[in-house]
Amino acid sequence: MKKIGFIDIHPRSAGGLPGFLSRGEEGQETGDVLIYLFTRDGEEYRFEKTLEYASHPETADIGEFYLSIPIEVLNFRILKLPFTDKGKLQKVIPFELDNMITGGSESVVFDAIILERDEERAEILVAYVERKTLDNLLTKLARRKMDPRIVTSLDLRSVVGAGKEGITGRLLNPEKLEAANRIDAAKEELSAYTLNLRTGPFVYTRDTEKMWRHLKITAVIGIALALVIHADLLFRTITTGREVSVIKREMRAAYAGLFPGEKKIADELYQMKSHIKDMKKNGDLLLGVNPLQFLMDLSEKKSGDVAYNEIELEKGLIKLKAEAVSMKAIDQAKVRLSEYLSDVSVSEVKPAANGKNFFTVVAKGRYR
Repeated sequence: MKKIGFIDIHPRSAGGLPGFLSRGEEGQETGDVLIYLFTRDGEEYRFEKTLEYASHPETADIGEFYLSIPIEVLNFRILKLPFTDKGKLQKVIPFELDNMITGGSESVVFDAIILERDEERAEILVAYVERKTLDNLLTKLARRKMDPRIVTSLDLRSVVGAGKEGITGRLLNPEKLEAANRIDAAKEELSAYTLNLRTGPFVYTRDTEKMWRHLKITAVIGIALALVIHADLLFRTITTGREVSVIKREMRAAYAGLFPGEKKIADELYQMKSHIKDMKKNGDLLLGVNPLQFLMDLSEKKSGDVAYNEIELEKGLIKLKAEAVSMKAIDQAKVRLSEYLSDVSVSEVKPAANGKNFFTVVAKGRYR
């Protein structure tokens, strides 16, 4: 649970706020300034105990502080304005204060409390403190690692809470709250503060600093993660590049083994596809003829009177150039070929010088 310290500088302190500011750390008297310790669980605040400002070890682990200053150090003006918007009030009030206080609005820090409003106008209570006084107070607290989120006044809370009627008199002679009442008022201030003098140059920045610090840490983690991812991608790219190089070398070696006579190798894949295309084209020429079976048949059924000099195998077509001892031998060769070929025809019969006859046979294969 989060610990919250509510620092209460109240009228019974020796010398009030000026006395607190004038004394050094070692000169703080017991009871001068009290710290009400609260714990927060969700939206609920629970009072734990009261600490003395001088109890430094007990205040070291408090994560957040609020501060109440005595009403005696505050000055007030009541203004009647036609609006209640906070942004507009922060812009207009300085001009009003310039005409009312010595040193003008630049010498003070202020906040506005809306006392009453209707459709046409609103009554605004402006509470302000000298800038130098607030600066000295925050500097003194900072030396004790205390940086209050809100600077308010418990006494002013009781004055404003009593209503608008008679508020001027109550501001001049405020009612002194008892110890128990001050603790109750502090708890209410934690939920909804009456005013906050940490504005302008004294605005509370720790949350913003924490946010930026977290954003910086997130950015650093994001950059580191991006570097890791890029390093991994780079490693994978280099590894993949090496694997591709190995594969290319293996492809070239395999290609060179298949085609040892080919010296110029530019693109193994393209050249391999080209060779496959040529082989397919040449293979198509042999479709319909089984060359091995045809040669076996030819050797088994050949005649000694006929000699085959040339054999051409094309797609579905067989062309033979032969030599026979007589016309009868040519006819016998035609008959034998017709046993395992179809459409056998004899042409280009020519006599040779040795008494033999040259002829050509054209036929179609019956098998594949």
